[in-house]
Amino acid sequence: MIIYFKKILLFCGILFHFCYANTLENNFVFNDDLVFVEKSVDFVEKTSKELFTKTGVSLYVYMTDSMSGAHYNEFKNKIISNFKAPYVAIILVKNDKKIDIATSSDDLIDKKKVYWEYMVPLLPSKDSEITNQVLSAVVLNGYIESVDLIADKFKVKIEHNIPKDEKGAKAVAQLILYIMLFSMLGLFFVFYFYKRKGSK
Repeated sequence: MIIYFKKILLFCGILFHFCYANTLENNFVFNDDLVFVEKSVDFVEKTSKELFTKTGVSLYVYMTDSMSGAHYNEFKNKIISNFKAPYVAIILVKNDKKIDIATSSDDLIDKKKVYWEYMVPLLPSKDSEITNQVLSAVVLNGYIESVDLIADKFKVKIEHNIPKDEKGAKAVAQLILYIMLFSMLGLFFVFYFYKRKGSK
């Protein structure tokens, strides 16, 4: 009777471990303090699941308010220690103004391209503009590009990803710069014209 009871406990333990591990593997969003808006969470979970099924690469998003005084490298290592390679993880710490992209291998995506062309141009310049909605948009833009880069590498199509222009946020940033430049040139010529007209 005791042996039989032990076997039941052992079986239950194995079943619990399997279910718990399976839950972790299917969880691609770690949203401490609910920084990531709910609609974005649903999108990432669905898209990352499809990406993992087709490529074997896990694409995670980890967002939180603070590191609670921890050093960033220690904080990051603790996070990624739970991820199974190959993986890409976009990490954002709101109060510490920290955004990072961690990968199990450097050849999975171009981290600099994602960071500088698709995330930095969307970052607010004022602290008062740093909201969960804005930060979610920043992370989501980098996430969408990461999905595309991984999908291109493995030559697959991800149905759940959001279609976007090839140049993405970089094109928007460049367009704004061009508009500012031409506006300044226009003001210069208007000022020059009236000054020259007035001197006659």
